[in-house]
Amino acid sequence: MRQALLALLIVASARSAWADESAYRLGEDAWRTQDYAEARRQWRLAIAEGGSLDAYDKLGYLLYYGLGGDADPGQAVELWRRGAVLALPESQLHLGSAFEDGVAVRSSRALAYAWYLCAVATAARHPKTDAIEADVRQSAETARDRLAPKLSRADRVEGERVAQELIAKYSAPLALEPAQP
Repeated sequence: MRQALLALLIVASARSAWADESAYRLGEDAWRTQDYAEARRQWRLAIAEGGSLDAYDKLGYLLYYGLGGDADPGQAVELWRRGAVLALPESQLHLGSAFEDGVAVRSSRALAYAWYLCAVATAARHPKTDAIEADVRQSAETARDRLAPKLSRADRVEGERVAQELIAKYSAPLALEPAQP
């Protein structure tokens, strides 16, 4: 009886992982063919099934820019917050952009700078052979360097202080349940 329950749990877990991977991959396929409405649907499914964490960032991007449906920057920022605390450097980068632009959040150069610094640190923890994370790191460094000359001394100091906290909390994939920064 015990072995039968264990076998059932293993099969259910494998099926769930396969379904998630399918939903995420179907979203990727839809993205590549510019079927953004289908990508939204698949990435929502991947998130609902507790699957690929990258779906938070991808769906957030579609919502922020209104690809495949109505724009919903507020929901996009919420998804990026979840991804950011789960140590997704691309979500951290996008969250920095939202703070810099003041879209769906209060504009804050200090917070934008802090999230850019966090994205750089998080992406740097990935293997150097990870081309996607290398691109994210490069984009975060570019955003950081573009914003830095525009910062007041107070914003720079505050941004660096907040970045230290963010990096300590959200630079390693430790969090299992998204929290609000």
